[in-house]
Amino acid sequence: MNPNDFNKVNLKQIRWSGLSFWLTVLLVISLLSAVGLGWLVQSIIIALALLPVLGIVAVFGLQWWIRRKLVQDSCPVCGFEFVGFKDSTLNCPSCGEQLQVRDGHFERSAPSGTIDVQATDVSVKTLDTSVTPSPSSEPKDDGRGQA
Repeated sequence: MNPNDFNKVNLKQIRWSGLSFWLTVLLVISLLSAVGLGWLVQSIIIALALLPVLGIVAVFGLQWWIRRKLVQDSCPVCGFEFVGFKDSTLNCPSCGEQLQVRDGHFERSAPSGTIDVQATDVSVKTLDTSVTPSPSSEPKDDGRGQA
């Protein structure tokens, strides 16, 4: 094949490549002119007018949903205050304790069989180490475990 023939084929292909686009544009324009453009222009104007209203409704709707679904409380273990979804299970970001959200408050969710107890601070007394009991005052063991 002659290189000049190859260039001629490319030029024809390049020339006709834009023709399909313009035929499609002419077909769409003729279809719209046959049906009428009034409904299309009115639809675009209505859509553009409703767009800001839709945005405002979306913002207020999102705020209402957030107020209804989120709970702000403090962790019952460490006292760290954070936010969680209602009726869900989550971990405290500070201490890592697994918590459940019930009735607008965080509660510990322990595995079944776990007994939850409250620790009590007990004061400690120190004994005087200088006084030691004498060996004669200790009870004697008779070998049967009785004194």
